[in-house]
Amino acid sequence: MKVWLASLFLCALVVKNSEGGSELGAYDESNCGCQNGGVCVSYKYFSNIRRCSCPKKFQGEHCEIDTSKTCYHGNGQSYRGKANTDTKGRPCLAWNAPAVLQKIYNAHRPDALSLGLGKHNYCRNPDNQRRPWCYVQIGVKQFVQECMVHDCSLSKKPSSVDHQGFQCGQKALRPRFKIVGGEFTVVENQPWFAAIYLKNKGGGPPSFKCGGSLISPCWVASATHCFINIPNKENYVVYLGQSKRNSYNPGEMKFEVEQLILHEDYREDTLAYHNDIALLKIRTSTGQCAQPSRSIQTICLPPRFGDAPFGSDCEITGFGQESHADYLYPKNLKMSVVKLISHEECKQPHYYGSEINYKMLCAADPEWKTDSCMGDSGGPLICNIDGRPTLSGIVSWGRGCAEKNKPGVYTRVSFFLSWIQSHIGEENGLAF
Repeated sequence: MKVWLASLFLCALVVKNSEGGSELGAYDESNCGCQNGGVCVSYKYFSNIRRCSCPKKFQGEHCEIDTSKTCYHGNGQSYRGKANTDTKGRPCLAWNAPAVLQKIYNAHRPDALSLGLGKHNYCRNPDNQRRPWCYVQIGVKQFVQECMVHDCSLSKKPSSVDHQGFQCGQKALRPRFKIVGGEFTVVENQPWFAAIYLKNKGGGPPSFKCGGSLISPCWVASATHCFINIPNKENYVVYLGQSKRNSYNPGEMKFEVEQLILHEDYREDTLAYHNDIALLKIRTSTGQCAQPSRSIQTICLPPRFGDAPFGSDCEITGFGQESHADYLYPKNLKMSVVKLISHEECKQPHYYGSEINYKMLCAADPEWKTDSCMGDSGGPLICNIDGRPTLSGIVSWGRGCAEKNKPGVYTRVSFFLSWIQSHIGEENGLAF
C-alpha cells in the first residue's frame, strides 16, 4: 500500500493535463505567506498541498531568501541573504536547530517569518543589533556571534579618488617592497605616514610619540595605546610630509589635533593590546585639512574583513628604535618589508598562543632580521590588495624587536571599518 501511494504521488507531480498545464493548478487566493512576488499554488491532484512558486533569485518556503544579496544595509535588519558563518568562519546554527529553539529568537516564533527566521542557518538581525548575527556552537554552549557579511556602504567597488583630489595609495616613487633592519627612506615612499609628537610644556621642541596614517584629508588612524596615558588632544601635534624628525621638510604640513578618539573597548593583557586603534581629526592653524602633494597622500582602506593572503609582502614605516636596546629614535624615516603570518601559526605556543585573536594580524621577516619596534607604534602596515597599497594593519605590540618566533602584531584594520565610519562618516572622503 505504501509503495502504491508513493508511486501515485510521484505520478501526480509529473502528470500534465489535457490542455498542456502542469500539476500545479489554480492560484490560491489565500497566498499562503508568499513574499517577494512569490505565487501560492496548489497541486492539481492534491489540492490540500500548497507551496510558493518563487521568482528568480528568491528561495525558501515563503520566497523569503534573497540569493542576490551579498551585503547588508544599515544594521542589516532587512538582510535576507545567505551568509551563514561568523567573523571567524564558524558555521551558524539553523534557526530551527533543537538548541536554538530554546533561545528567544528561533524559527518557531509567531513572528519568525517577518524577522527572517526559518528552516535555514542564514544570518539575520531580528533584535536590532548593530549588524547581522547568528547562533554559533562553541563547546557545549551556543553564542550570539556577528556574521561574516559585508556592509553595503563599505563593500562597493571603491573609488581611489576622494572629494578633495586625493588618490589613495598613490605615491610618486615606485613601491620597493624591498624599523629594525630595513633602510632609510623619504616620505614620498610613504606619503600617508603621519608623525605624531607630544608637545613640550616647557616650550622646547616636541618629542616624537607615535606614527599614524592619513586615511582621509582630515583624519589620521593610529593606535590607542599611544595616547592612553595622556588622552588630551591639546598635548599633541601632527606632521605630514616629514622625512626627518624635528627638522623642517619641504612640503610638510603641521596640524593641531581637533579631536582624539580612542577605542572604547581598548584593554591591555599581559602582553597584548586589544582594540588598539585611535582616530585623530587634524586641522592647521588656519582650519585646513591635508592638501595632496608628492609628499602627502591618503592610504586606501581594505574591504571589510578583506586582507592580503598570508605570506604577502607588506611595508612598515616609522621613526622607531633600530634596536630594542636603543634609547634614541633615528633621525630619518625608515621603511622595511615583512610577510603576513597566518593566525594559526601566530597562535602556536612558541609564538604568542592565546594572546592572538582575529582582530589582529601578525607579520615578520622570515629570517627575523627586520621588525617594527618601540616608537613605530600606530604606524602603517601597508599591503597590496586588489592592486593598491592598503592600510591592512596598525603597529600595536610584540615581544622585543625582531626576536625569533615573536612577530610584530598589528591591529587588523579590516575588522574596524564600521567603527571608523561611525566616527568619521562617508562625507569625509574616506579612502576606501
